[in-house]
Amino acid sequence: MTRKAQIMDVKTFCTEMRDEMTAWKAKTYDIIRKTERMSLSPNKKVRASIDDMKAMIDRIELTLERLEDQCPVNWDSEKAEIEQVICDMRERWSEAAAMSPDDLE
Repeated sequence: MTRKAQIMDVKTFCTEMRDEMTAWKAKTYDIIRKTERMSLSPNKKVRASIDDMKAMIDRIELTLERLEDQCPVNWDSEKAEIEQVICDMRERWSEAAAMSPDDLE
């Protein structure tokens, strides 16, 4: 693969991940809004899941910024890390949704 093709792959990946992060931010905002309406003090597990999701989004966005700036030739480790964090985020979302499925669907 040529250097130009590798750069395009990084840029394409970053663009797609930015779109996905926008969706995750919206989901996280929705869950925050819904938990705030549920009670004065959201369940500690729900709050922990929300906080974890926010931190994961921030972590992914920092990695994406670095990839976009540097356009490294070998970025397999960053891609694997982002994919793992997204899997973890899905788990946190499932945990939060399971605690109040009617309110978070």
